Amino acid sequence: MAKITFRSNGSDTVVDAKNGETLLEVAAQAGVELFGGCGGAGVCGSCHVYISSEHLPKLNDATFEEQDLLEALPNGKVNSRLACQVVVSDACDGMVVEIS
Repeated sequence: MAKITFRSNGSDTVVDAKNGETLLEVAAQAGVELFGGCGGAGVCGSCHVYISSEHLPKLNDATFEEQDLLEALPNGKVNSRLACQVVVSDACDGMVVEIS
């Protein structure tokens, strides 16, 4: 279990997330507005988020397909990930996820 903060438009929502769930699933269960247009397949980029830099190296690795899609986004950054592809683990505890 990990405590994760979703940040959107200057407002924070802190949630308890279960290991094995994706950030997109966690957001949906908590009522956090985060659109996942492809239903979590990792092909549309609509669930693009920014991860707190200290947690980024602790996450599961982005696939080649995810990296390729993130590089094509006009607002992509070094700490960009797709929420549907990030799997929660104990290492995510204290992580801040900024919704783009």
